[in-house]
Amino acid sequence: MKRSRIKKTPKKGTLTWWKKKLWTIFSLYIRTRDNFTCFTCGKKGDGKGMHAGHMIPRAVGGMSLYFNEFNVHAQCYYCNINLGGNGAIYAKKFIEKYGQEKFDELIELKEHGYKKHTIEEYKNLIEYYKLELKKYDK
Repeated sequence: MKRSRIKKTPKKGTLTWWKKKLWTIFSLYIRTRDNFTCFTCGKKGDGKGMHAGHMIPRAVGGMSLYFNEFNVHAQCYYCNINLGGNGAIYAKKFIEKYGQEKFDELIELKEHGYKKHTIEEYKNLIEYYKLELKKYDK
């Protein structure tokens, strides 16, 4: 018998709740910024068919890269989930777009830039990305 993954909703007002709220806005911002086009394969999508995928995975990048706009781009389900982020192509395209120096900065953040956000920082980032999203409504 398979165990189903039960997703618990974090208790309102907790650090985890604010983090989830920020991710919802940030993810939409990234997908909108990238015109719902997969960074790694170029496929167009919409809504939940397009993800916000991390070049350096969340599990190893910590908070310094979790909400880093350079580390996160729109990705189709296939590249992000089935191909595990399509890392080799992601890195190649990242370097082509931003350069080796920016790539090295992200690697440095991965190694030495761990940062834990506060609730106040999450709130501020939520407001910032709401304003950024409004720029795309025009």
